[in-house]
Amino acid sequence: MRFIPFVLIGCFLSLAVVVRGQEAGIEGEVRSRIEYRNGFRKPLADTLSGATVATLRTRINLNYATEKIKTLIILQDSRTYGQTGINDTKNSLGIFEAWGSYLFTPEFSATLGRQAIEYDDKRLFSASKNWGNTGKAHDMLLLKYESTTGLKLHLGSAWNNSGEHEYEKIYTVAQSYKALTYLWFAKPLGKLDFSAIWINDVSSYGTTDAGSSSRRTFRNTLGGNLGLKKAELPFAFYATAYYQFGHDPDRRRLSACLLALNTQYRFAEAWSLTAGADYFSGTSPGRKQEGINNTFNKLYGSNHSFNGSMEYWSTLPEGGLTDLYGTLLFRPDSKFNLSLSFHSFALAGKLPESASANIGAETDLTVNYILSPHFSIQGGWSAYFRNRQTDVLKEQTGIPTHFPHWCYVMLTFRPRFL
Repeated sequence: MRFIPFVLIGCFLSLAVVVRGQEAGIEGEVRSRIEYRNGFRKPLADTLSGATVATLRTRINLNYATEKIKTLIILQDSRTYGQTGINDTKNSLGIFEAWGSYLFTPEFSATLGRQAIEYDDKRLFSASKNWGNTGKAHDMLLLKYESTTGLKLHLGSAWNNSGEHEYEKIYTVAQSYKALTYLWFAKPLGKLDFSAIWINDVSSYGTTDAGSSSRRTFRNTLGGNLGLKKAELPFAFYATAYYQFGHDPDRRRLSACLLALNTQYRFAEAWSLTAGADYFSGTSPGRKQEGINNTFNKLYGSNHSFNGSMEYWSTLPEGGLTDLYGTLLFRPDSKFNLSLSFHSFALAGKLPESASANIGAETDLTVNYILSPHFSIQGGWSAYFRNRQTDVLKEQTGIPTHFPHWCYVMLTFRPRFL
């Protein structure tokens, strides 16, 4: 098994030398990130010390394309510095993506294999390529129709098992699904960009395999996006509306929604201001007792790009979430940018009269600098301004805690070997 990466690289080198008139390439990524976590994701008790953590993600991208065929294989290793000793050769090398695509016509293609899926602003499907240490990929068949007029239609389907079974078994792999089907449509409407999506994901329940094919829940997510973003216009916006229905994995009847609006104004060549609001519906205690779930689920989207970099609400509270935010962006050129954001959080669900819906605020400072096409630096600092309701939701009531803050520096090398 240890020799497989070298065999694959050798094959691609051979193809590049022997086969002319076709595209083949080998690219890499070595990304190191060091973080200081002192209240990251939840307040830290003052009896504990903040942690300094460094991680390393390594990828090798092997791609090959002809007029009719495209393939991509991404080998990936993700680790924490110190996770293995200096004499320990154990690793977590695996496959992040491995797919082949056939173009039946210039407009219609089919892609089969493990593939990273991203749509719209990455709320529901995200590969988490830029931040996550492992990323997200799906084993599926994806059919695409993309016309020269800008119309796009994608149909994806997946059916999962935990192994090569002889009969149907309960599927319990964490953070995944038994089956998935989605349909995505996009089309320009004048200067506006419109997209719509329907997602049906299926989960198994129960503890025995007998009758497992009938013990499944079906969750549906339906909605769309409307946006305006043109280089010649100083104003841009992006509006989102999704509705979830069916049943959640715990078999509760599901009725939930997400509403979001993001507006941006460029008031100078290098300066822009963004203001927005996210609303995720929530479940009141009474509705929960009735077996009804009104809390929106973000499915397989990005956890770091929305609702604060400290990821306090990457898993939404049962009471839902509202996030009012503003961002000031300074981008003097294509290589450097600096942003400062502020978020004000509150629960969306109904609360007892004595309880406050406010669950704190957060500020995020982020800096990006691209030194060359093959090397970039990113850094940031964030702080969370907690309150009593934050402590209740994070189960820290009555526990003295540090002032929650977090910072990081990330170095990314992207060599092109061929």
